[in-house]
Amino acid sequence: MTQLITATGDIVLTKSLNEVPADPRFTALQEILRASPCVLSSVELPFSDKGHPSDRLLNFRARPELAGELAAFNLRVATLANNHSSDYGWSALADTVSRLRATGVTPIGAGETIESAQEPAVIEVGGRSVGIVAWSCLLPLGMAAGPAKPGISPIHVETEWVVNGEFQLEEPGVPPVIRTRVREEDLNRVLSRVRRLRSSVDFVVVTLHWGFGFGAARAEYQRVLGRLLVDAGADVVLGHHVHAPQGVESYRGKVIVYSPGNFVAQQPRGGVSPEIEAIYRAFSKDAFVSVVEVDGDGPRVSLVPIMTNDSGLPVLADSENARRIAGRIAYESAELDTKVSFDGTRIHVH
Repeated sequence: MTQLITATGDIVLTKSLNEVPADPRFTALQEILRASPCVLSSVELPFSDKGHPSDRLLNFRARPELAGELAAFNLRVATLANNHSSDYGWSALADTVSRLRATGVTPIGAGETIESAQEPAVIEVGGRSVGIVAWSCLLPLGMAAGPAKPGISPIHVETEWVVNGEFQLEEPGVPPVIRTRVREEDLNRVLSRVRRLRSSVDFVVVTLHWGFGFGAARAEYQRVLGRLLVDAGADVVLGHHVHAPQGVESYRGKVIVYSPGNFVAQQPRGGVSPEIEAIYRAFSKDAFVSVVEVDGDGPRVSLVPIMTNDSGLPVLADSENARRIAGRIAYESAELDTKVSFDGTRIHVH
C-alpha cells in the first residue's frame, strides 16, 4: 500500500501559530500531515495586501507573510478554486499565487485564463504520477475565469425552483423543491479535461468546492457530478466548502468525499453583522482529514477524525470524540449505500 496524498478541508488562516496557545493535539495532527508525501488543501482567502474588497456580505484576507505559516501543515498543493480566494479581486489572488509558489506550494484552480485555471498539478509519489485538478461550483460574481479573463476555475450550476400550485393552495408557504444541475457546456468541458488527465497520469484526483450550509444536506447536482467525474476517470473526488463533515460514497471502486468539514477556521470575528455571527456559531467543530492510498486493486481512503479548537486550528480528536465523529460518518455514508468501519483511530471506507 502506497500513500499518495492527505487532503483537508478549507484553510482560513488569519493568525500566526505564535499568536495562539500551543496545543499538543495540534502537534499530534502535524505528525500525520508530515508523514504524507503530499498535503492538499483548499486555501480559502488571499494572502495579500493588494486589491479592494468585493461587494459581498463578507470578505476574507490574511497578512501576506502568513503564507509562510502553511508550512506547518506540510502543504504541497493548494486549490484556490473556491468562493473566498477572490475576495479582494484578481490582483490579490494573483499576488497569492506568487506567494504560494515562493513558499514551495503549488497553486491550482486559478489563472489568467480558464485554460490555465484548470491546469492540473502533477506530482510523483512512490513511482506513480498523480494528477490533481480543481474546480469551484460556488462562483462569486465576476470571478469565474474565461477564455481571455482571469479568475477561478468554474463549474456553473443552474438552479430551478419548482412550485406545486396545489400544495400552495392546501398549505400556503410550503417550501418549493430546489432542483440543481451543472450547465451542459461546463459539464462537457470538465469531463473532457478529466479524460485528458486520465490518459497522461497513473492516478487522478479531482478537488471540488461545492455544496452548501452546515449539515448533512447535499444539492441535487453533487451526487450526479461526483459519479460522472468517476466515470470520466477520477480515482477520488474530494469536496470541500460545507462547514461540517458529511458522509462519503464508494462508487465503482472509487471514493467521493462530499465534505471533510473545516480545517483551519480563523474567520475574522470583529465587527461582523449578527447574521454573519449566527453563521459562525453554526459551524461544526467536527471534521476529518482524508488519507488516500493505493494498491493493486485501486484507491483506499481512510479518514482521520479531527476537531477545531478555540483558536480555529485543527487538532486530533480524542478517543471519545473520534468515535462520535465516526458514528456520524457511518450513519450518513449508509444513506449513500456505503459502509465504513472505525478501528479506534481511523474511519475506513469500504
